[in-house]
Amino acid sequence: MTPGRIWRVPLLALCMTLSAHVPAAMAQGASSPDVWSIQLHGGQFATIDGSGTSPMVGMRYSKHYSPHVYGGMLTGLSVMSRSLEASSQSANGSRVEFGKVDARIVPLMGFIQVNLTDKARLVPLIGFGAGYEWLSLDVKDHLTGSSTRSNYGNIAWETYGGVAVRMTAKVRVNGELFYNGGALERRARDENGSTWFEVVHVNGIGARLGLDMDFE
Repeated sequence: MTPGRIWRVPLLALCMTLSAHVPAAMAQGASSPDVWSIQLHGGQFATIDGSGTSPMVGMRYSKHYSPHVYGGMLTGLSVMSRSLEASSQSANGSRVEFGKVDARIVPLMGFIQVNLTDKARLVPLIGFGAGYEWLSLDVKDHLTGSSTRSNYGNIAWETYGGVAVRMTAKVRVNGELFYNGGALERRARDENGSTWFEVVHVNGIGARLGLDMDFE
C-alpha cells in the first residue's frame, strides 16, 4: 500500500463520524427532543469538464442536534450518457452512433447542515459533506464491437446552500444549489505489466428540489 493510500482510511473514518461527534459536543447538556429527518431529492448535475446536464437523485438522513444544526449521512446517484455520432449519407439526414459512454456517480458522505433561522417560514440553509465517491464508466465501441467497464473512487466532498419552505411543522420543501468536488482514480495496467493511476475529475455544479420530513 502506497503512502498516498495509507492516510485515506483514517480520513474516511473521520469524515464519516464528523457529523456525529461535532454536533453532539455542541449540544451536550441541552434538553431537546430526539428528532431525525430524511430528505429525498432530485435534480440536475453538470460536471465542469463535461457537456450538458444529467439527472440525479439523492437522500440525506440526519439527526437534529438543535433547531439550527443537523448532522448525518448523504448519498445519491447521478447518471450520465454521451454518444459519439456522425451524419449518415442517407437522404433523410439520420445520424450514426459510433460509440457510447454511460457513467454513474455515487457519493457516500457525512455532512453538517446549518439552518440560519428556525422561526420564519422560509429557512436559508448551508451544508458541507465529505466522504467517498465512486464512478463507474461503461464504454461501447460500435465499430469494433468492444465494451469496457472502469471503476474509479476517491475521497470527495460536497457543499450546498438553499432555502427550505415550511409546509407543516414536520415537512419542508428544499430548493438547493450544490457543488461536488473530487478527483476519482483507478490503478490501470498496460499489456507490458506497467501500472499507473488514471484520474477522472468529477467537479461540477447542480440544482435539486427535495422533500424533507421530520420524525421522532
